[in-house]
Amino acid sequence: MNNSHYFKSIIQMQYVRRWQEISPRYIDNAASHSFRCAAIAVLISIIEQRLLSNPISPSELIGKALLHDLNETVTGSIKYVTKKEKTLASHIQRLEDEVNRQLVGKLSKSLQFSFSEYIVRAEDNSYSGGLVRDIDSFDAMLFCKRESELQEGGYFTARYTELRTQLLASRYDSIRWLLHALEQDQGVAQFLHYILNLDLIERWGGSFNLIPDNDATHSFRVAAIALFHAHLEKEKYHMEHINLYSLLGKAIMHDVVEGVSGDVASPIKHSSSEIKEAFAQFEAQVARDMVNELPSFMVEDMMDFLVYAKDDSYEGQLVDIADKIDALIKSNLEIRNNPHYASKYEQQLTNIQHRYENPSVIFFLAYILHDLTFDHVMR
Repeated sequence: MNNSHYFKSIIQMQYVRRWQEISPRYIDNAASHSFRCAAIAVLISIIEQRLLSNPISPSELIGKALLHDLNETVTGSIKYVTKKEKTLASHIQRLEDEVNRQLVGKLSKSLQFSFSEYIVRAEDNSYSGGLVRDIDSFDAMLFCKRESELQEGGYFTARYTELRTQLLASRYDSIRWLLHALEQDQGVAQFLHYILNLDLIERWGGSFNLIPDNDATHSFRVAAIALFHAHLEKEKYHMEHINLYSLLGKAIMHDVVEGVSGDVASPIKHSSSEIKEAFAQFEAQVARDMVNELPSFMVEDMMDFLVYAKDDSYEGQLVDIADKIDALIKSNLEIRNNPHYASKYEQQLTNIQHRYENPSVIFFLAYILHDLTFDHVMR
């Protein structure tokens, strides 16, 4: 058992560069991409359930979209054209399958079944596996569209056109519906714009940072941490009441409001109870405004995910825990060569220790944090 390996992998995802050989204007990485895929999967889940009445498992789809590229921490980001080259395709597939099984094999046995679904079978031949492949293409199309608007013509324009044509012929009604909405519905287009640009919002402003961070990579890690904690509590500690769909939606969307408000440093937001409440009201209203611009059938679920991301529900509490654990891990990594973060690490650790007694938190502090601190791989 080496559960810390999962945490190391989700941390490493932001160092797997995408598109770099094409020199895009916007820098992309596997963590940001996986966040966007998971966010698109949330929208697709709502369309499948609320609009098309398809009996899918939304948590399965979103979990697969979130973790489908985790193997790239080992394989790197392999170009699409290389993956599809007939003499290489089967070899690359076997390599990725082997890496996926190794990743899952390091988890506690109680977690391996669920995470095999998210990682090993992420892009299998099931209904959800095919959706993940199209969601991956949808995100690539969004990225290429943004690039083509900056530099008309060339690779990204051609790739955007190719991907759009491919998605127009998707066998999934939900994918075609979302593509049409992107081009015809201002509310959906604006929301996808917020998702796409969340990686432009840098975190930890005012601090000297050796490790870069932004809202997209952070949201990816928070969702991956929350999913781990939820399954640990469900499978190991038999807490069956956790709603994985609500948890994932809240974790993925919890910082989307910062696409409008920006990232305000925590010492400012929490400098007094009055300021804290004022910021909470402002962000809640921004989130409501965002959601109310979406089609009516999306409103109920998206209100839960954006406006009530950290509410008093157990799912909201797990999102808050994952958010604070991500900040603790960031501080833990920084203090190795950056004493500026020593006080932040102490504050985060004390806050978590004194505030939460959830089984998954105790497990994290007892085992995983120790490994992240002392394992030579992370030094």
